Amino acid sequence: MRIEWIFDPAALDALEGPWLALEQAVGHRTHLSSFDFLAAWYRHYAGDYGGTPLIGLAWEGSALAGVAPLTLRRGSVGRIPVDRVEFAPSDVPAGEFLVEERRPEIIDAFVDSLKKRGGFDVICLEGLESSSPHLAALRRAAARHGMPVEADEHASAIVDLRRGYGSYVAALSAHYRRNLNQKARKIDAAGARVGGVHLTASPGAIEEAIGRLISINEASYKLNGQRLADHHRGFLADVVRRLGRRGTLSLPILSIGGRDAAFMLGVIERGCFYDITLAYDESFAKLSPGAFLTQKVLEMLPDEGVQTMVSHGAHEYKKHWATRFVPQQRVFLFAPGVRGRAARFVRFGLHPLWKRLAGFTLVGRALSGSPAQT
Repeated sequence: MRIEWIFDPAALDALEGPWLALEQAVGHRTHLSSFDFLAAWYRHYAGDYGGTPLIGLAWEGSALAGVAPLTLRRGSVGRIPVDRVEFAPSDVPAGEFLVEERRPEIIDAFVDSLKKRGGFDVICLEGLESSSPHLAALRRAAARHGMPVEADEHASAIVDLRRGYGSYVAALSAHYRRNLNQKARKIDAAGARVGGVHLTASPGAIEEAIGRLISINEASYKLNGQRLADHHRGFLADVVRRLGRRGTLSLPILSIGGRDAAFMLGVIERGCFYDITLAYDESFAKLSPGAFLTQKVLEMLPDEGVQTMVSHGAHEYKKHWATRFVPQQRVFLFAPGVRGRAARFVRFGLHPLWKRLAGFTLVGRALSGSPAQT
């Protein structure tokens, strides 16, 4: 096996064929390791916005056996400035290696190569399932190189549609169903229509959908009418075009009263819908157009043979419509240098110690009758 590292996003174009072939061979993966998604992300975010590309390729002869889609960026752990190796995309609370689960030795090889080339204080990787062979391989490689390992808990939201949309809705809380129905009646009365692009469309239809997507983004609370930055604009347009050509694009757009109100951008593949992003026009906020559109998408998916929706990150609002949250880990592999040791101590040693001391202080004050300080 030979490990190669790519630092220039332009070099990815030559890897499209081998990368796509590997995608077909890897059974347990999401869009986060797909060529279409990552080629667009590296092209528009690498450098000033997403760190230095650090794309690992594991070759066996002329065959691509594994991809480590990483970045190297300046950041912090426990407020200690460090050089961090992370998954791309660096703005999503998840990531993954493109490696077959039965080949965990490829993960070992990536860590061995990273340790040999150096230049980092910590490897910080999110989105790894606790039972994953990839996580076990990371821990094994770290132990071999004397790199301490720490982890904290994360999760991703899952919607189970295997028994159809009706069964899914019936399992939601009565309070949330009432709210959905009330908002749905108001939106329908105002003239709701869901259009956009599903799976594939003509180039003209895709370009029109991109323009509508960008306009909704610019009307969202995040931008409040300001122009969407060029790198965001470029990424959204690029990934929509790529997914449209591949036939895996889902870009439903909700209009209310003839005005675009919300969109959801996702990938449909292997019976799963992967949520990339959602935005809505702030002027429609009282109608909750994002929640309405989410339910319309979930209602549509079973008819397309989709059984699962995956939305990375355990954000508070997802608890209302998620079937469950899948536990995941963010794992830290600390290099044995000064900054690595300091970051580990502050993030995983000092902070828990202060929490314990604070607990002792509260107990002592409670016993003595003194007022508590927080």
